[in-house]
Amino acid sequence: MAKIVSFVRINNYNLEYVSSQKEAINNYVKKHNIDLSDTIEIEVNIPKQEENILNLLKNCHESCTVIVSDLNVFGRTTEVILEILKYLLKKKVRIISVNQNLDLLDSEDMLTQMILGIIGMTVNLEKDLMSLRTKEALNAKKIDGIHLGKPKGTIQKSKFDKQRDKIEELLSVGLSIRKIAKLLGYNNHIGLNNYIKKRNIRLKVDEDSMDIAS
Repeated sequence: MAKIVSFVRINNYNLEYVSSQKEAINNYVKKHNIDLSDTIEIEVNIPKQEENILNLLKNCHESCTVIVSDLNVFGRTTEVILEILKYLLKKKVRIISVNQNLDLLDSEDMLTQMILGIIGMTVNLEKDLMSLRTKEALNAKKIDGIHLGKPKGTIQKSKFDKQRDKIEELLSVGLSIRKIAKLLGYNNHIGLNNYIKKRNIRLKVDEDSMDIAS
């Protein structure tokens, strides 16, 4: 006999949602005279605990049926929900979503493929909308005269920082930037040259040399 389980997402900060899940599943089970083999409850109070849903995947075997109140219980984003659905369906796990009136049989079922396709389109739409809204927000700030990015003159960290003392030492003895780059194992001396210019390292080396001479 095929195993039939229910899955409830527990959130102690939203007990009303937990209760509504259980109620929807109980009503469905009674209406269709279904005997549940097990009730899986996964506690997800914070985003990090979303990993606990992996326990559900481990407990679902081929020909198993999972009943949920709605597909939202599988994740916080449509993209995550879609990936979990694909994983379960590939394992021949049947998924019944009560509130959405969905019966997803397996990855080879035509109707199921169509539903997954629609969900996939939703994922792409969400990404496009997010990108569009971000661009609009940035453009609005530009129009309002708000400077974007790091303040002018900000010096970022560089791979050359860890050898700065050595670079200064070699400059002080008169080696060219090309020779310094080769000596320190850098393939391109142009990056090193820009690093030295932006940080005025050559000027500092010259000043230090003058101090020593005096």
